[in-house]
Amino acid sequence: MKVLLVAATAVALATAAVASAGPAATPPTLKPGVLTVGLDPPAVGFQVGTLRGQKVINPRGYEIDVAKGIAAQLKIRTINYVKVPFAVLFRPGAKPFDLAFEESTITVARQRAVSFSTPYFNANQGVLVSKKVASAGKVPKSLSALKQLQICAQAVTTGLDYVQHRLRPAKRPQIFQTTAAAFTAVQNGSCDAFVMDVPIVASQKKTKPSAYGPVAGQIITNEKYGAVMAKGSKLKPFVDRALKKLTANGSIAKWQKKWFNINFSKLHVLR
Repeated sequence: MKVLLVAATAVALATAAVASAGPAATPPTLKPGVLTVGLDPPAVGFQVGTLRGQKVINPRGYEIDVAKGIAAQLKIRTINYVKVPFAVLFRPGAKPFDLAFEESTITVARQRAVSFSTPYFNANQGVLVSKKVASAGKVPKSLSALKQLQICAQAVTTGLDYVQHRLRPAKRPQIFQTTAAAFTAVQNGSCDAFVMDVPIVASQKKTKPSAYGPVAGQIITNEKYGAVMAKGSKLKPFVDRALKKLTANGSIAKWQKKWFNINFSKLHVLR
């Protein structure tokens, strides 16, 4: 009788455990079964695509592969890509996306307004100079030489923060709202040197080699990119688990080689 009672109790407990486990948790996206991803193209290597209103059509690049990889891990088949200007990305409040990939460096200040995923890319700041600077033989090899040039940077970026608060150049830096505008300034010579994440400037130089002078080098800042989500997003643990799996199975490394194939470690370091 005692044996039968124990057996019955074990069966009851097992049944209760199965019942409480229920189906696998569903990722809490804005629209069930759809992953809405914020982008701000173009960023060569990371994301390019065609804008149609607020939608990004046929995007491609490293961050697009990462987004697709996350969706596959979450068993989500539909991805909507929407344009979200980088300048408004870190404003507090609700977001029109589940997560945004915009080469966003994880910082303490930004984490007060948004939540970040676990990192999906490591980067330093890079320095792309104009052909005018190169022809004059003034390509900077040190931070002190860089300070003497007319520098430009993009608004609301860690590159601008570095220039304003750590480099402190002799001339007031030019500030542009978009990466494309800053690249144009370097190309036409109104800006001597653009300080921006090294994979971005290196990829742009590789794509349009005759438009600019060389990438003078990199500034070691040890930055990490994370996907941006609304503060306290319940989707974050799902995205973090997906990124860790994509890193462990080699997908992240494969996509980085596919889209960049640049040995950043060989770039000169400005000190």
